[in-house]
Amino acid sequence: MNALGRLASAVGYPQTVPADALEFTFKVDDGEVRAIDLEKRLVLTREISRDEDDLPRLASYSAGRMLREAATLYWDERIGAAILAQEIPESATAHELKVFFETFADSCDWWLARTAAEPVESSSFPEMVIRP
Repeated sequence: MNALGRLASAVGYPQTVPADALEFTFKVDDGEVRAIDLEKRLVLTREISRDEDDLPRLASYSAGRMLREAATLYWDERIGAAILAQEIPESATAHELKVFFETFADSCDWWLARTAAEPVESSSFPEMVIRP
């Protein structure tokens, strides 16, 4: 079983992952988590917002949160969306994969709540540059 299949099995996902799949989309809550098998590591991504006006708010939260979670928040120009991404070694145990997926899902909920909050004046945020 490949890494994506092991992840699906670890989280009890009802759909089977094709044996040769390098990407798989998990339907969660009201969205999707995309899992990508990148030789030796598994990357989870989720779209957080398609509104560029959310970027100042997201940037203001990102520094401490990203360091704590070892995650990346970036703007994908191809699809016009802010994406949250996090990775784990492909060799992780089933328990580690389950905890990783659940933690990532909780983190996505936190970020989605930030974009749903009332708008905040962007001038209240210090200027910052986010680099990949």
